[in-house]
Amino acid sequence: MSALPLLIPSVRRFCYRYRYRATATPLTNPIRRQSNNKPPHLNIFNRRAKRLQRDRAALRPRGGDVTRYEYLKQEVGSRLADRVPDILRHFPLALELGCGRGYLASQLPSDLVDHVVLCELSRGMLETIADPAVSFSLVQCDEEKLPIKRDSFDLALTNLSLHWVNDLPGVMSSVHASLRPDAPFVGALLGGDTLYELRVALQLAEQRMEGGFGPHVSPTVAPVDLGSLLTRAGFTLVTMDTDDIVVRYHGIRDLMRDVQGMAEQNASWNRKSVLRRSTLDAADSIYSEMYGVVEEGVAMVPATFNVVWFIAWKPGPGQPTAAARGSGEVSLKDVDRLGEVARVPPGKP
Repeated sequence: MSALPLLIPSVRRFCYRYRYRATATPLTNPIRRQSNNKPPHLNIFNRRAKRLQRDRAALRPRGGDVTRYEYLKQEVGSRLADRVPDILRHFPLALELGCGRGYLASQLPSDLVDHVVLCELSRGMLETIADPAVSFSLVQCDEEKLPIKRDSFDLALTNLSLHWVNDLPGVMSSVHASLRPDAPFVGALLGGDTLYELRVALQLAEQRMEGGFGPHVSPTVAPVDLGSLLTRAGFTLVTMDTDDIVVRYHGIRDLMRDVQGMAEQNASWNRKSVLRRSTLDAADSIYSEMYGVVEEGVAMVPATFNVVWFIAWKPGPGQPTAAARGSGEVSLKDVDRLGEVARVPPGKP
């Protein structure tokens, strides 16, 4: 038998009840109780509301209807899984934060990852996870209160989850502490100008119909800020890139229905609880007028999801580091004749 067997249903139920006692490997248990001694942080999102939103989305069966809504998470999870083999390394133990229905874990290469610990805020989402291609354990926990031991994991992953976290610096620090030296943190989250078309249309419609507007689209982190947070948490060799995934809909109602179906609707504390029908009709007209396109004779509206991809490394021995300050041998003033300078041996005029 494998040293890391799949958890049978009865063991999974045990992990739900005693979620800090889940075992990922017989040699080390990365689950521990979380200390409450944490510095204060911004409180933008209602985490309980987000958990309930995910629980409701999990009530839909995984097959058929759910694919209509969770196409974005499937696509991003597939792309993230494709990036793991680019790291020429074997990972005995991996951690995924905010695993959802397990779209990323289901596509991890089994020859590179032996076992993965799947952490998710929603118990309903965990119950929908089918058997991934690798051995796995399930842990229901809040990303802001990770019950993780130090130096436990060889790889950390996250798929479209961290943009709902209040204490993002704290989560980054917790992930950094949970990784072994010279281990990577690979992930993606929504940021930048995600759903800017919807935000603009709703604001203009509310201003016209109600004389003011409130937030209907949650704030997101800017890519430059994400890089600073990773560096501040102690990661090195931070690399990021962004990608705009544009999805076209028949109207604003179809877009909002899909956003709700994938549990990505607004969860900020100051969100408006009511959207008038007249305001929604006005927003639909403004959306179509400002951003509408015609494809094959059908009027459509685009929705932009700005995905921020990143990889960062925990420092370790033998890791590449920047040269010491002042050790350069070529001046920037010679950049125009770099080819000529490169042919001259160092120390010679």
